[in-house]
Amino acid sequence: MKIIIVGATLVGTELAEYLVHAGHAVTLIDRPSDELTQIANRLDLRVIQGDPTWPSVLREAGARNTELLVATSASDEINITTCSIATYLFDIPRKIARLRAPDFFDEADKLFGPKAIPIDHIISPEQLMADAVSDLMEIPGVNALQSFARDRIIMTSVTCKEGGKLLGQSIMELEQYEPKCKVVAVYRHGTALTKLDHFKLLAGDEVILCVERARALNLVGALMPLRPSGMDVVIQGGTHIADSIALRLAERYHVKLIEPDTNRAKRLADRLRGSKVEIYCADASDANFVQEEKLYETDTFIAASAYDETNIMAALMLQRSNKVRTIAVIRQLSTQDLASTGSPIDTIISPRDAIISALLSLILQEGLVKMRIFRHGQAEALELLVQGDPRASFVVGRKLEDLTLPPGVHFGLALREKVVLKIDQDYVFSPGDHVVAFLSDRIHMRALVKMFKPRPFWLPHWR
Repeated sequence: MKIIIVGATLVGTELAEYLVHAGHAVTLIDRPSDELTQIANRLDLRVIQGDPTWPSVLREAGARNTELLVATSASDEINITTCSIATYLFDIPRKIARLRAPDFFDEADKLFGPKAIPIDHIISPEQLMADAVSDLMEIPGVNALQSFARDRIIMTSVTCKEGGKLLGQSIMELEQYEPKCKVVAVYRHGTALTKLDHFKLLAGDEVILCVERARALNLVGALMPLRPSGMDVVIQGGTHIADSIALRLAERYHVKLIEPDTNRAKRLADRLRGSKVEIYCADASDANFVQEEKLYETDTFIAASAYDETNIMAALMLQRSNKVRTIAVIRQLSTQDLASTGSPIDTIISPRDAIISALLSLILQEGLVKMRIFRHGQAEALELLVQGDPRASFVVGRKLEDLTLPPGVHFGLALREKVVLKIDQDYVFSPGDHVVAFLSDRIHMRALVKMFKPRPFWLPHWR
């Protein structure tokens, strides 16, 4: 597929790298910079330096023959304008835009569509992060979580801790404890274990589980002690991400939103007027404020300011001094690695990972329903749709032992109509199944997706 990406942002660059490795012809457009030159030297793609809203720049990028445009620049206005020009001048059939301003989403139904601004899909970092935090609140203690198969199945990462009753047990015993569960990977000291049946779970092991959603909390509680799930939530930050998280959680929890900057606090008050969110102009790392407002008695603290260092420090302070459950929003990959190594912060979430996962789920549509990045992009979880018949498909009517799978591919569970099935030695792939798989190395994603794509002569609606 020929794809134009607008914006050499962290998200745009990472997305371009994924798509290049997936075999797509990618062109990256942005204003001239040293970073853009370095990207051109590092990745096998075409780079156009210039203003992406100029027709001449899009024409030079090959817009006339492009199948998809993804606008990921830091400016909503540039993304909207570029998508409009791409439609009206060059007839690019599909457009995806990353938009941040809440005002656009308040009127999205009227603003975007075939008879309005021609954008096919909108990605909102704020909404994605609100979704992610809402899921993490439902199943506390996990490192990462993604819903698949109409929200019936989840893939989650859990770090085993002392006190979990399944510690010292084998993987086979874990799966016997919860039949609608499949362990797809175990990492010990950062290294993936092989031949999992021979290992016993130890404290510190990171276990990647595919489990039926309704059974997940019970299973996680067997791998680590769970704290009582309370209703008091404190969020630090005056960002749009913090706004969205606060609004989403206020539907179910008692939420306090804290921002030290006076101007930002006023913006928050205007933005959230009429909601149930309590707003404070203060610093969550101020010991006096912590004591005065009894933040140490809160159940969950979410650090969602604009600065990674501030989020880490605030989360660490409350975690170490008051044993509060902590979630930190970390943007930079280098900071994520630092915060993940031996840190007592309970959960670290990345807007970059969430955005790229959502974008790739929209772009890679060859039987791929949804994908989610795990372990900061080193691994992936995929939801694949089984299509075709035994004659037209590489997988229909076959068992796992009949398939030649790419290295590092591990299947978890499948949804067949309304029934969740375990993909084991007895499972047979059937048309319409939604199967969830884990890839320990993302480089093999293309081969796996291709395996689930029916042969060209198959007609899905033929009778």
